[in-house]
Amino acid sequence: MKPIYQSAGLLLAASLIIPTVTSAKVSPQEAALLGISGTALTPVGAERAGNADGTIPAWSGGITELPAGYTKGGWYVDPFADDEIIFTITYDNYKQYADKLTTGTQALFERYPETFTMPVYPSRRSASYPDWYYQSSIANASTAEWCGHEEPTLAERCIKRESRGRGIIFPIPKTGGEVMWNHTYAFFGKHYTANAYGINVFADGSYADHQKIDRWFHPHYETDQERTKDVFFERGGGSMLCFSQEDISPPRTAGQMFGGCNSYANNDFDAYLYIPGQRRVRKAPELGFYDSPGTGSDGLRTADQRLAWFITGGEEWYVYEQPYKKEFYVPYNAYKMAQPGLTFDDVARPGHVNPDIKRYELHRSWVVEGRLRPGYRHLSPHRLAYIDEDSWHATNGDMYDAQDNIWRVSELYNINFYDQKLTYMWADSHMDLVNGRYACINAWHNMGIAEGNGPPDFDSPPELDYYKPSGLRKRGVR
Repeated sequence: MKPIYQSAGLLLAASLIIPTVTSAKVSPQEAALLGISGTALTPVGAERAGNADGTIPAWSGGITELPAGYTKGGWYVDPFADDEIIFTITYDNYKQYADKLTTGTQALFERYPETFTMPVYPSRRSASYPDWYYQSSIANASTAEWCGHEEPTLAERCIKRESRGRGIIFPIPKTGGEVMWNHTYAFFGKHYTANAYGINVFADGSYADHQKIDRWFHPHYETDQERTKDVFFERGGGSMLCFSQEDISPPRTAGQMFGGCNSYANNDFDAYLYIPGQRRVRKAPELGFYDSPGTGSDGLRTADQRLAWFITGGEEWYVYEQPYKKEFYVPYNAYKMAQPGLTFDDVARPGHVNPDIKRYELHRSWVVEGRLRPGYRHLSPHRLAYIDEDSWHATNGDMYDAQDNIWRVSELYNINFYDQKLTYMWADSHMDLVNGRYACINAWHNMGIAEGNGPPDFDSPPELDYYKPSGLRKRGVR
C-alpha cells in the first residue's frame, strides 16, 4: 500500500479528506500505517521516509541517547554543534528558494533586505518521545472521537475523554481542526516550572525585558492513577491543560499571578487573576482568549498567537482550508539559543532576532490555513500555522490584517529536551512588519542572572493550588 501522504505540497489522499462531525477514527488499514518501526508512518503520524533527493533524512527515532558532556539538570549541550552551514539564504537569493519558504519568511526578506538571513544546516529529525506516548498515539487513531454538537463552531471543540489515550489525539488527521488539536496539545511534559524571560523589542533594536515564573500542568498526559481526585480538575469532562504565571519584573506588575485550566469539553480557559494592588482574585475571561493581548507582550502578540496559533475559546471562530504537507526551511534544533552566557544583547536586533544564533533546516510541515467565520471579529481574519510533522509543534505562523496584507510573522525556536524525550520551544519571536517591533515570549531560560536559574524543571510537579482561585488568594503577595 502506498503511503497515505503524497509528495510535498499535495493534499492528503482522497480517502483521508472526508471530514466527519462525531468521529475522527480511521480505518484499520490506515491505522496499520502507524508503528514504532517498519511502517510508512512514525508512531505520531509523520512520514518515516526521507524525501526523494535526500535533503530530508528518514526518521530513525530522533535523539535517544544523551549527548556527551550533558549533565542532568544542566544546560542542554548542542548535539549538532559540529554541523556546518550548508548555505545561507539572503535577500539576494531568496526567490530561488521561494517554493520552500513560508509567505511570512519571504515577507521578512522584503521588509529587512539588509539584515534578515537564514543560515541553513543539515536536516536532523531529532524529535523523540517516551514509548508510552508512542503507544497511546497509535491507539488514538482507532479510538479518538469528537463530542461536539452539530453547529459548525462547536463540532470540533469537544473530545470524548474516554475515547483517547495519552498521546497525539489524531495521528492521521483529516481536518484542520484535528491538526490544530494535535498542535495545541502536543506533549511538552506532564508538568514543568521555569524561570522565563522575555523582551519586547523596539524598531531600533533596543528592548524592555521582563521575567515571569511559568508553571504548567498537563493532566491529559497523566495516567488514571496519577490524576488528581480534586473536583476542580474534573470540570468540563476533565482538565486537559493548566497554566499559572507569576510576574517577577518589571516592578509595576511584580506579584501579579494568574492560573486556570481548559478541558476536553471546553477550550475557553477558565482563568483567575490575582492583583496585588487590590489584594483580591477575580475571574479573568480575557486571559488566553482569542485576540486579547498576550501577557507581557505590550500588545505585540495575541493570546492565541502563542505557539504561532493556539486553540482558545469555547467555539471555533475560523473556517479551515484542507490541511496539507509541504517542505519548508524552518527554525529547528535551536540549541545555539539555549547556551549559557547568551544575553538579550546578543539576541535583539532591529526588526528580528539575530540570525547568527539561528539554525534553519528543511522539514515537512503541516500547513493549516484559516479564515474568520462571518459574524466574528478578530485582529487577524486570515492566518496560517506551519506545524512540524515529527513533533506537532509549530515552527512558523503568519497573520494577515483586515485588508488581507501580511502583518505579523512568528518563528518558534524548538529543541529536543532530550533528558525528557520531548520537543518544545526554547524561545520565539512575533514580528510586526508594519511598526518594526517584535515580542519574544517569556521563555529564554538562560537569560536570567538570579541564583538557581536553569532549564525548566520537568520533574517536580507544581502545587495544584496555583491553578485555583483559592490557591492564588493564598499565595498572592502585595
